[in-house]
Amino acid sequence: MTSENYMGLSVVAGFFIGLIFAFIGFDEPEFIIFFTLIVTGIFYLIIMAGLSLFNWCMGFDTKRFNKEQLEESLEYYVSAFGKKEEELVKILDCIKYAEVHQENQQEKQVLS
Repeated sequence: MTSENYMGLSVVAGFFIGLIFAFIGFDEPEFIIFFTLIVTGIFYLIIMAGLSLFNWCMGFDTKRFNKEQLEESLEYYVSAFGKKEEELVKILDCIKYAEVHQENQQEKQVLS
């Protein structure tokens, strides 16, 4: 999951947790809304601090996705699969030729 997904998940979870505790603890609607916003904000700040520390400690610049290397690998595999497919077609043609040759020999034996 990406950082944005974690942030969205925590904000939604904070909203619903705040809403539940606000309904349990308060009767006035303005206190319910205020408490829900406070809890949602706290969850947002906690996850923002956590993600910031995670990104700072991990150093994502060193673990970037190398697109050129992946494309070279994929091109190699595509060419390798192409070669294997050509070999398979040759083998199937050889088998088909052997079957036809064998059928012809059997027909000659039957006619003789």
